[in-house]
Amino acid sequence: MNWFQNKNWSDESHLEFYQNYRLADSETQAKALITQAELLCKHLDGNTLKAAESLLILWMKDHFDKETAPKVYELMANICHRIGDHKRAHDFERKIKR
Repeated sequence: MNWFQNKNWSDESHLEFYQNYRLADSETQAKALITQAELLCKHLDGNTLKAAESLLILWMKDHFDKETAPKVYELMANICHRIGDHKRAHDFERKIKR
């Protein structure tokens, strides 16, 4: 299993992820953030959803590209709905339609 394909998020997987993330090239970092967030956003646990959200925020901050943005916005909307932040979810849904 790749270092960015953890189905669950623990202190250990968090540490391993970011250790590998720092060593990866930019393209791999961008892919890792989205891939890992996709896996984590399937959870119902609030802490795991917040971890997925923080990965996507890091992608938007450091690796943003217009082609991938709609996918990231969709994931963010999904996470926001699941954590009960429907206003923010709708903001991301509006960004997808632009």
